[in-house]
Amino acid sequence: MKYTIITPAKDEGKYIEHTLKSVCAQTLKPEKWIIVNDGSIDNTAEIVKTYQKQYPWIMLINNKNTSEKRLSGSKVIRAFYLGYDSIKYHDFDFIAKLDADLILQENYFEKVSFAFQENSKIGLCGGYCVTKKNVVLVKDRTVRDHIRGAIKAYRKQCLENIGGLKPVLGWDGLDEMTASYFGWEIKQLPLQVIHLRETRKEYNSLLHRYHAGTAYFRTGYGLLLTMLKAVFWAFKKPYLAGGAAFLIGFLAAFMRGEKKLGDKDLRRFFRKFKYNRALQFFHLRSIILCAVAFLSNT
Repeated sequence: MKYTIITPAKDEGKYIEHTLKSVCAQTLKPEKWIIVNDGSIDNTAEIVKTYQKQYPWIMLINNKNTSEKRLSGSKVIRAFYLGYDSIKYHDFDFIAKLDADLILQENYFEKVSFAFQENSKIGLCGGYCVTKKNVVLVKDRTVRDHIRGAIKAYRKQCLENIGGLKPVLGWDGLDEMTASYFGWEIKQLPLQVIHLRETRKEYNSLLHRYHAGTAYFRTGYGLLLTMLKAVFWAFKKPYLAGGAAFLIGFLAAFMRGEKKLGDKDLRRFFRKFKYNRALQFFHLRSIILCAVAFLSNT
């Protein structure tokens, strides 16, 4: 299968050469690899240019956007579409959104391609991320069959079917729920990807929680789900302040009358999906608590 990679990159000079080496060593090479240098002030672009000389399928797009910080959500998706708009009419079977701080095994995209070929119902797939902590590689915690935004691969028809990626926080959950709504399957493959930067550090800020609350409103999750999520965040850094910021973000979006994503049926599907996941979460916690109580009394 033919595929294209798009990599948004901002100030990745410390890591991007590892990713360049990984992709250039793939047993199945991409038709195009678009690297969007999104306002970097380090040597990211210079490193990419050295590889362009040897690999003509690498394309560098420079976006002079130095004002925005390196954050998830709208910024990264806008950078993704700078790359996508340059190749959307090209011939490819699937497209990968790949971060610039990863190390892939050599047959990574060969395995992804095989998964798409083997099951025509798979719309999204990818491996799983591990992060080095001290000298140990630790698997990132995710829900079952969720593909991290760093390593998502989309069948072309699926990406078109879901209306593309939405420039909001939580986009890498919305795409999967929307794909499920349209009948596509999401498949996490047993492919380990080393994530060189520890993830989610920037997620522990009050500003991030506020924007996440705004995104919750736009997605149409409703007040009850928002309250449950705020309680969840209250037990994680920055604790009560983070839960409050999340709720304030939701209410501020409501007061501003921000436009919601999708139609009513799609938003209803989102809410049902989240309620089911919340029930599974609390059911699992109840089982664990009961087990702990039983063992402590034996």
